[in-house]
Amino acid sequence: MMIMSSVTLAQRGGSRQTKKQSAENRIRNLEQERFNAYLKLDVSTLERITSSDYTSVYADGQVVTRGQELESIKSAPAGSLSSLSATIDELSVRQFGLSAVLRGRLMIKGTINWSQKTTNINAAFRYTAIYARQSGRWRVVASQFTKIDQPVDE
Repeated sequence: MMIMSSVTLAQRGGSRQTKKQSAENRIRNLEQERFNAYLKLDVSTLERITSSDYTSVYADGQVVTRGQELESIKSAPAGSLSSLSATIDELSVRQFGLSAVLRGRLMIKGTINWSQKTTNINAAFRYTAIYARQSGRWRVVASQFTKIDQPVDE
């Protein structure tokens, strides 16, 4: 009887661990999808992934709401970010029940053509994104970026 109880408890613990790993992988995939959507100016994907009360703190300290961010993307000329490359790496995800904290590094390199202005960028950022499980789906609810002195290699 004791052996059966131990086996049952081990199976339950393994199941919880598998669910946790599955959620962490799902969040990692959503994060990659989110950054791809920014580069493609894909508002519908960003609407699906971000919560309605999403806010972001940019590296310059500016606080931006979901609505402001989406309006900015909608107003961007087609192809304005097409020459940018953005890489996210060093991702870690820690789940806490129905929420999770993602940390990573974002590296951006290329040219932005926006508002009759061309800007060259070669920058790296450490960032944090908070995800919450809402209506059965993971959504990002907040993010914050900090610029780091680490230019992106050629």
